[in-house]
Amino acid sequence: MFSRVRIAIRFFFVGLAVGVLMAPRSGEQTRDMIRAKADGLLNSILEAASMGAESEPAAAPSSAPKARSGNGSAGRARSKAAEAKKAAADAGEEAADAVKEAASEAGV
Repeated sequence: MFSRVRIAIRFFFVGLAVGVLMAPRSGEQTRDMIRAKADGLLNSILEAASMGAESEPAAAPSSAPKARSGNGSAGRARSKAAEAKKAAADAGEEAADAVKEAASEAGV
């Protein structure tokens, strides 16, 4: 099971590298576009999380301490969104490094 996941991840990064090599934009422009889309996705997740926190019933006494401490569903959503943004940035940097390495091996 895990070997198939590893293979899928490898093929994902190989495909990403090939796609970036064949991209119509420079690497810097592509990375900027990826960052902008990741920021937009993060903002929409945070907005949805804050809307969800506003719509939670305030009358439930057991949920009130969680909402104040930031450990409720909105707090978890924010932390997961921040983790996802960091993971996307890391993956983008890894892909850029793989593309640079592949380009240098190809003599480009």
